[in-house]
Amino acid sequence: MSKYLQIITGKQKALLPILALLTSLCPLHAQPNWFPGKSAAADSYRFYLYWGYNRTSFSRTNLHFTGPVYDFSLYKVQAHDRPTKFSLKTYFNPSTIWIPQYNLRFGYYFKPRWSLSFGIDHMKYVMDKNQDLRLSGIVTEAASTKYAGTYLNETIRVEPDFLTFEHTDGFNLCTFEVDYCQPILQWIGLNLDWYNGAGALWVVTRTDVRVFGDGLNNDFHVAGYSLSGKSGLRLSFLKRFFIQVETKVGYASLPSVLIKNDAPEIADHNLVFWEKMGALGCRFNFKKRKKQS
Repeated sequence: MSKYLQIITGKQKALLPILALLTSLCPLHAQPNWFPGKSAAADSYRFYLYWGYNRTSFSRTNLHFTGPVYDFSLYKVQAHDRPTKFSLKTYFNPSTIWIPQYNLRFGYYFKPRWSLSFGIDHMKYVMDKNQDLRLSGIVTEAASTKYAGTYLNETIRVEPDFLTFEHTDGFNLCTFEVDYCQPILQWIGLNLDWYNGAGALWVVTRTDVRVFGDGLNNDFHVAGYSLSGKSGLRLSFLKRFFIQVETKVGYASLPSVLIKNDAPEIADHNLVFWEKMGALGCRFNFKKRKKQS
């Protein structure tokens, strides 16, 4: 052994304590436990909370607008989300963290593999400008002298003076979700779980809309409901903390979208959304759990 130690340089000797520490933390005999019977993290802590950010894609939708001076539909309208450009000031300042497309959820494990949660998926929906769309309905002179007429599946270039439409404060899913946890891996203090779940409840929108230049950034309003299913992975570390990634697909029906708050003008549309989310979370208890004898 001394013969081998003699050829180790001074710099290499300085690394020996670090290597010894890493070896003690990650013993060579440790083997991954695939598909364990239960998740140790869920057994220790009953509650969890996470915060994350999302990107979302939307299906094409038919937009229907009704009011005293118009009644028309636009078919296969295309839209996109609006992620906020990353900056430390925006994403880590408590007064501005609500601006990006965020996810906030609080949950409770009512069984070791089952949890119930409530949260908000804050997404943003922005109609693409200058689309060529099919138009059907009636526009009166009182609504617009430029676009007045009766239309039946006519193609029209929808420019900003015709319509701007966005849920940017935003397209908010306020949902209860039920999740099932399938433990996949336990190894050197890490737990990897596979989550699948479903959720439903209200869609709360704040819609910034102008129809022929008339409209406003409306109040927050329960515009409809949503149904969704999701699947994701949760990597737990230090028992309490976890990183989660998931994808969610859902359907939203919005029959009551405001155009001018309490005015009689209303918009409605239905769509399918696909959300991709990443989050950082923690588990906790409100009081110390008694150890079972």
